[in-house]
Amino acid sequence: MTNTSRPNLTNQALLDKIDKLRELNVRDLELPQLVVVGDQSSGKSSVLESLTGFAFPQGAGLCTRYATQISCRRRPEQSVSVSIIPRPNADPELVERLRKFHVEGDTVTADVLEECFSEANRHMGIRMSSDAGDSQLQAFSEDILKIEINGPDQEHFTVIDVPGIFRVPNPPLTTDSDVTLVRNMVESYMRNSRTIILAVLPCNVDISTQEILKMAEVADPEGVRTMGVLTKPDLVLETATRDTIKELVLGGRNRLRLGYCMVKNRGADDRASTLTDRLEQEKRFFSKPEWRSLLTTERCGVGSLKTRLSNLLTNITKRELPNVRSDVLGQLAAFREQLDGLGPARTDETSQRTYLGNLSTKFQTITQNALNGSYDGNHVFTAQPSLKLITAVTKMNEAFSNEFWHKGHKRTTSSTSGVNEEEKAYELGKREEDAALVQATLEDYPELCDIVEMEDYECPEPIASDEDPIAKHIERVYQENRGPELGTFSGTILAMIFKEQSEKWPQLVQAHVSKSIILVHDYIAKLLAHVCPDKEICDLLWDHLIMDAVRKAYVRAMKQAQFLLRIEREGKPSTYNHYFSSEVQKKRLARLDADIEEKFPHEDGAEPQLVSTTNLRNLVIDKDNVQQVREDILDVLTSYYKVSRKRFVDVICRQAIGHFLLEGEESPLRVFSPEMVFGLGVEQLELIAGEDAGTRERRSMLESEVRSLEAAMKLLRI
Repeated sequence: MTNTSRPNLTNQALLDKIDKLRELNVRDLELPQLVVVGDQSSGKSSVLESLTGFAFPQGAGLCTRYATQISCRRRPEQSVSVSIIPRPNADPELVERLRKFHVEGDTVTADVLEECFSEANRHMGIRMSSDAGDSQLQAFSEDILKIEINGPDQEHFTVIDVPGIFRVPNPPLTTDSDVTLVRNMVESYMRNSRTIILAVLPCNVDISTQEILKMAEVADPEGVRTMGVLTKPDLVLETATRDTIKELVLGGRNRLRLGYCMVKNRGADDRASTLTDRLEQEKRFFSKPEWRSLLTTERCGVGSLKTRLSNLLTNITKRELPNVRSDVLGQLAAFREQLDGLGPARTDETSQRTYLGNLSTKFQTITQNALNGSYDGNHVFTAQPSLKLITAVTKMNEAFSNEFWHKGHKRTTSSTSGVNEEEKAYELGKREEDAALVQATLEDYPELCDIVEMEDYECPEPIASDEDPIAKHIERVYQENRGPELGTFSGTILAMIFKEQSEKWPQLVQAHVSKSIILVHDYIAKLLAHVCPDKEICDLLWDHLIMDAVRKAYVRAMKQAQFLLRIEREGKPSTYNHYFSSEVQKKRLARLDADIEEKFPHEDGAEPQLVSTTNLRNLVIDKDNVQQVREDILDVLTSYYKVSRKRFVDVICRQAIGHFLLEGEESPLRVFSPEMVFGLGVEQLELIAGEDAGTRERRSMLESEVRSLEAAMKLLRI
């Protein structure tokens, strides 16, 4: 009935390592463990007593009010040690008080044990009676009572006993909230993917209706880590029920991969028998004819159960230890990153200024790379492609230039009407590109609403020549505004026509500069959040230092764009670019070629006709003054518009965008800089970078977690 195999020293070292890890109380670290669960009065305490040889006190309110970790170790000398493992996230004062509780001895009598548990309850703040003086105490605790039992005859294993679930509170000792607390505690242990669930079930009830099995099924749907422990078989009198129980132990109708084991508890009135007596009684019980068929299964009796549990715990520990190590490394990296995000402690002016100075230096370094297009070697650009600033700005400037070229003029200057397929394809691509470039909107940044254009500008198509020919329009303007000039025209007329031809420029410029401002603003917000992961400090930086300064920079950029517009459209047309004269001559030559072709057409491939100089002169002189002036104005306007458009697009992109938004000394990208940080006063530093109570508490918690995880890694390396 009993397997006499013993775990070797290697297995013992592994299990010792897991127990030491548990003492470190690392938050959210799942460790291999055996957890005993069951209803109150299911026989859990009796099973544990038989497994460990440790006689638990039976007084109300003692060892059933918290999880109890019982570690059995084979040692040459016999000893018992009782201590408390504080709950996760307990405050330092409570941890210190609980750590002080420690009881040790070679053997511990029942009276001493009862006093020991009572003292543990007092340390944990457990309510032990219904007296009014206990009303502020709790009925259950999340602390863990640790009992280590050493001796030459002990199997090497650790088992955790959790409070038995109950459904009906017993005021004032327990309340409805205690029912929920205990259930949540039990479920939290069962959810651990590295937990072997020992579901204790009395044989004298309908096992299929036991709530603890249903809870185990939720935590372990596949049934791969749940073992049933059947108790109180001596209370089963019906043959049918006994046969059902035996079938479970033999493996029939059993969804639990680990199967069922059965033990016989000592009787409720049996207080005097020793462990040896009880084992002998159990052996005689299972030798009876009605149970004898189970003897060969090695699933009957405390000895078989103890060996099976020791082997289970050893196997799961060997299997899961590499995963535990991986989890510890992952948590350690995460907590160190969070701690690094807080930076060094900031309790004085020097540490606060250094902290903000480091953030600003990192901000400016990344920004310089973003402006130079140096994306290699910095994971931030891979993680957040929207921070590739110069790439996005360059694409936006190109789209702006293309839109000016295709649609910036009011009227077409050629006879071609409508929009060709190439322009349609450009328009579709341009809209899709714009949507991809500026992903942020004013809904994300309402602080920009009074600076930028709130509605996207849809630039209309130029008026086609066949709808309202520009030549006739020029003639109307000339006739309405002509002076006494003979054979020429005044600069005022050219200025009027040019201003009308460029009347869409203000909207195009305002839309482009607005999109660029939103793009830069989004970049600053995202990069600031990256370099300063502490949201509270990030918000303080944004609200008290950065917001107003970048808004002023955006206003300067928008004013510069308006200034350039006034210079280009309100002043007298002027250029010193030789390209203008060249264009005018090309226009006149093209007009002459067109007249020759009209008067003296020839078919493609045919020899050109010879045209006399007289006929050529007639082409030039057979024009009235208005026609000649109209053609001259059109040629000058078309040539000057090209020069002006190219010049204007360049200065908008280089000055309003490049200088005022990106690289100038007063660029918004230069606001959060080391120079700004070093100029802050003591009060400003304390307001922004000073640590509040919440930050100090979080830093203390992170440092504590890192210390625990580092200690865990040290254990795992041994």
